[in-house]
Amino acid sequence: MNRHILIVTIDSLRADYVSCYGQRETKTANLDCFSACGTRFDRHLTSVSATLTSHCALLTGCTPSVNGVNWNGVTMPRRRKTAAEIAIESGYTTTAITSWDGFQSQQVYGFQNVHSEGSASAETNRGDYTIRRIHEWLEAADPGTPQMLWVHFIDPHTPDNCPSPFPQTYAGEVEFADHLIGQLLNGWDEKLGAENSLAVITADHGEHLNDHGVERGHGTLWLTNLWVPLLIRGPGLIEPGVSVAELTRQIDVLPTILDYCKLPMPHNMEGMSLRGLIEGSDRDLGLIHCAQAIYDDTYTVTVRNGEYAFHFGDQKSLAHVFDLRSDPMEEDNLWNTDVTAKYSAEHSRRDARTE
Repeated sequence: MNRHILIVTIDSLRADYVSCYGQRETKTANLDCFSACGTRFDRHLTSVSATLTSHCALLTGCTPSVNGVNWNGVTMPRRRKTAAEIAIESGYTTTAITSWDGFQSQQVYGFQNVHSEGSASAETNRGDYTIRRIHEWLEAADPGTPQMLWVHFIDPHTPDNCPSPFPQTYAGEVEFADHLIGQLLNGWDEKLGAENSLAVITADHGEHLNDHGVERGHGTLWLTNLWVPLLIRGPGLIEPGVSVAELTRQIDVLPTILDYCKLPMPHNMEGMSLRGLIEGSDRDLGLIHCAQAIYDDTYTVTVRNGEYAFHFGDQKSLAHVFDLRSDPMEEDNLWNTDVTAKYSAEHSRRDARTE
């Protein structure tokens, strides 16, 4: 039987707030333990910092301009198969348990069984309610049938409304999400078995926290919005304690899942399997990452490799160039131009109005 597949996405989770990434004092013991049991990707970038769009890129292995879903609220046309549709063709039962009403039209992702409700601020969408729904699903799940479960926790998206004893701050929301991950993995491993599964934990995007002129929010293409954790565990498939230093992309996650689980790879998928990087047979791939925020009258794109980042503004003009070797957080613009950088803050304000 094929391995069960667990895909977990944590909304608005910056990689540098997960303690195994080594930059903060945030306590994320469950994510750290999960990382130690598999592979951690140290320079993993998402395709766009809007929730619906980002998940479509994750679940199709294609960037928004290719899969057709380019911003929140856009569901058609979708031009590529999703993870769920591929799994269903191979005999999987597919389920999505998510905590945001923007997913209520989940047919865009093709899951057979779906649950989502409430806005980002709804108390019933808080992670402790989501985890109850997950435990109910686990009680009924058939271990004899390959299962694909996608779980989305809205925490730590604003507003900060995590329960006591977690402080109602961004860091407190991250620690609350980590607590939920521990509960989820305990239930999953008990019912379906870690050794019978491939599990992936990542995020749709990061979050501005008083950087680049934005107090709080997302929707931009700065690194604080695009750099997210990627952790993959597969006992018997993936050696524990592996870390990958090379630049990797959100569109590479689904091909990696399909590769390890021996599922068919669509010929028109943009991403590539990261299995070679995990196992050491690939190195120095020099992948190029493209991020997009293209909707209505807005057009911004970033292109990054291991050394440089190029930001193109609303008029498709080059607005910023950063040398990532000396300036990894993209603070010293090397491009002398009159093009304003205020588009970044405006994106965050626009995105806040759509979620």
